[in-house]
Formats: sequence, C-alpha cells, structure tokens
Amino acid sequence: MDIDQASFSFSPTVGIAVAVMVGFLVFAVALDLTWEQFRRILRSPRAPLIGLVAQFIILPGVAFGFGRMMADTPSIALGLLLVTCCPAGALSNYLTGVARGSVATSVSMTAVSTLFSIVATPLLFGFWAAMNPATRAVLQKIEIDPKRVVMVLLIMLIVPVAAGMLFRARRPGTADRIRLWSRRVAGGVFAIVVAILLLGNIKVLGAAANSALPPVLFTFAVAAVLGWSLARVSGLVAADRRAVTLEVAFQNVALAVGLAVAFFPQLAGVAITSILWGVVHLVFGFAIAAVWARIPAVDAAKSALSPAG
Repeated sequence: MDIDQASFSFSPTVGIAVAVMVGFLVFAVALDLTWEQFRRILRSPRAPLIGLVAQFIILPGVAFGFGRMMADTPSIALGLLLVTCCPAGALSNYLTGVARGSVATSVSMTAVSTLFSIVATPLLFGFWAAMNPATRAVLQKIEIDPKRVVMVLLIMLIVPVAAGMLFRARRPGTADRIRLWSRRVAGGVFAIVVAILLLGNIKVLGAAANSALPPVLFTFAVAAVLGWSLARVSGLVAADRRAVTLEVAFQNVALAVGLAVAFFPQLAGVAITSILWGVVHLVFGFAIAAVWARIPAVDAAKSALSPAG
C-alpha cells in the first residue's frame, strides 16, 4: 500500500481538538518557564546543555540518516524529521518522576527547549529536509503559505508559551499550585490525542506499520541510547542521566501530529509516522519508567539540579 494514498481520517473538528490539546500541552510546560529555570541552567549547565545538544543538534541528523536508509517514501522520512525537530513534551517530565530521575532537570530542559523550538523547529526541519533529495523534491512541490506557518506557530507554540509565562509572572502562587496537576493532565491529554487518532485510523496505521514503524523504532532506540550515553560519558549522576535520556527520547509528538496535519494534509505518511511515534512513546516510555522506578537512583542527592516536584 502507498502510505500517502491511505484514506486518513482527520476531520476539521478533530483537527481543532488536537490543536487545542497541543496548546494545553505547551501551556503546561510554559508554566515552569521562569528566570529561575535559566538561573538553574547557568549555575549547573552540564545536564541541560548535554540534553539540548543531543536533542536539537544530533538527533535530527540521526533521523535524517534513518530516513534515507530505511524510509520507503519521502513522507516517512519527513515524519521522522518532524518529530525529532520538536521539543520534549510534558510526558517526559511525568516519566522522569516515575523513573526516579531529576524532575528539575527534566522540567528545565523541556521549558527551555519549548521556548527555543519556536525558531529551532521550523529551521531544523527545513534544513534537514533540504539535505535529502527525495524530501527536498516533495517540499518543492508543496506550496506552504508563510502566513499559515505563522498562524500555526502562534496557535500551537507562541501563544501557549506566552500565556504560560505571563500566568506564571502574574500569579506565581497559583502557577505553583497547578503546575504539577497540569503536567499530569498534560500526560493524559497526550494519551487522548494518540487514542483519538488511533481509533479513527486503526486499519490505516496497521497497514502502514510495516513501512513506517521500523525507522521509528530504530530512531527512538538511538535517541534513548544517545541521551543515556552522553549523560554517562559526561559524568552525570543517575537522576540526571535518567532525566536527560527521557528528554532526548521523548518529543512533543502531539505537536508533530498537529504540524503534520496543518502543513502536509496530502501526505498521510507524515501524520502516520508521527502517530506511530506516539504509540512507541506510550509503550516504551512507561516500560522504561517502570524499570527505573524499581532501581533507586542512589546518587540522586548529588544531582546537578536538585529534584523538585
């Protein structure tokens, strides 16, 4: 089956619902985006810096490589790039807590990467997509309205980030009271987004899994190993290693799905690949967190950023 000819069910109503959910996910992350987060990173920059370098510089290159080697169609390669160019999501914060990792490190990385993603995500995606002749040719055939790009970024990133930061600045006490609750709800929202898309497209996703799932699994595995290895080589303690691993391997897939539907509605493979990423995140994310939850991070007290939340 040609994955791009698949009858992908995604009504305008569902599209609006996903956009709203993505906005909430980003808002929940932005509630933790304060000057204190930047001061923590400046005081102890090693763990966040390692994670951000792996996340934004190395991982998109890994996705580019697997896209060229393993993707049957350019849309699958574009899907791999789109997900890996997105920042981490609130799910990584929740999983880090379950895994006995440094939640403060995780939250700092997620908040800052979300802020950077307003510029970094479109630039990185455009750069790596242009490096692959197959994906470059596809993008040249698609007319992407610059006004639409700005509008989508406003709805899914800029406005939620600004709203979260403004809410934190104006009502810090309330923000502190709801931030843990909002992150937990955000994890549930992510699962709902994946469930909505799965239920409406289960046959299509099953048929496309043979071609799209292998490169997704390989890229995810490398992301997890990359995050853990760099953290280990850099001498980070166990709690920070777990946080960095989960930050690098778990992107904001809901954002990727929303962008895929907004900009590539005629390329079902982009959205299908992003949704399969979400399934992989849920299955392997909770499995990894469950294993680590049984293994105490004995040196957590020495974490570069002391655990919070």
